[in-house]
Amino acid sequence: MSRLYLLLLAVTLMSSPGQAQSVDAYLSEDSVSVGDRFTLTLIAIHGFDEIPSFPGLDSAFGDIIPIDLISAGTRKIDLNERLDSAVYTVTTFALDTARLGPLTIGFNGNTVTAVTPELELHVASLVPQDAEGIRDMAPPVDFERPVWPYILLGLGILIAAVLIWYLVWYRRQTVSLPASNSNRESISAAAVALERLEALQNAPLTQRGQVEDYYVELSDTVRTYLEHQLQIPALESTTQELLQNLLRPDIQHQIPAGVPEQLEQILSLSDLVKFAEVTPSISDGRTVLEQAVTVIRRMQVKWEQRVSLAPTD
Repeated sequence: MSRLYLLLLAVTLMSSPGQAQSVDAYLSEDSVSVGDRFTLTLIAIHGFDEIPSFPGLDSAFGDIIPIDLISAGTRKIDLNERLDSAVYTVTTFALDTARLGPLTIGFNGNTVTAVTPELELHVASLVPQDAEGIRDMAPPVDFERPVWPYILLGLGILIAAVLIWYLVWYRRQTVSLPASNSNRESISAAAVALERLEALQNAPLTQRGQVEDYYVELSDTVRTYLEHQLQIPALESTTQELLQNLLRPDIQHQIPAGVPEQLEQILSLSDLVKFAEVTPSISDGRTVLEQAVTVIRRMQVKWEQRVSLAPTD
């Protein structure tokens, strides 16, 4: 609403004889569509000491629905009068014509009231003028059934069959005993590990660097043998990961009783030397070396017993 409109409206209201309070309402649009947003401005001219009370958002506005009060202000007219206004964001869902009912504006705690004039607003129809009425529901469209779900289902069944075949094959491989070539490789791996451990028997352990090299070689020898013998990633695994692998059903039956506990002592002490800078005594170093030799020999005996019991073709 322009300032000129407010000024003219104020002059008009002030010229009304015998009215202590004058109120009016103004819509920003002459015609709207259903659901459009527009503004409603309420104006009150009153005595300078009077306080107007405009309708709240929960008041009845007729066919006009208030959404938000976006501004409210006051303006001095002269020493005895002033103009107050309130601007609302509104909408309507009426058909053809929307009616803004008379709105009551109170003064001095609503002991004095004034009522705005009733307004009408044209509401444009959203239905085309040449519409022939509501049409019957169209019959369902018969779409061709897509092929891709069946393709995905077939691929899923194929993948599941391959996985089942692999699990069966893997289980047979782990349960069955190795051939003679594998047996020779196992004996060779044990011989190499025992030879590396034997070389450590006379290794000096008087200096920190010598102790660290000793335990690194000891741990690497045991891990290399376990990786070759059991086909597990012993060199890349932490001590706890390695011990967890030893509990696997396909691995556990290849390990003699008590060997996992001995391996935990050997590898844990080696970890303390390498990562925590612990320096064990010379006697501890010789003891853990003997444990490593015992572990490899017991595992090799277990392996050879399984080979001797395996059926021959």
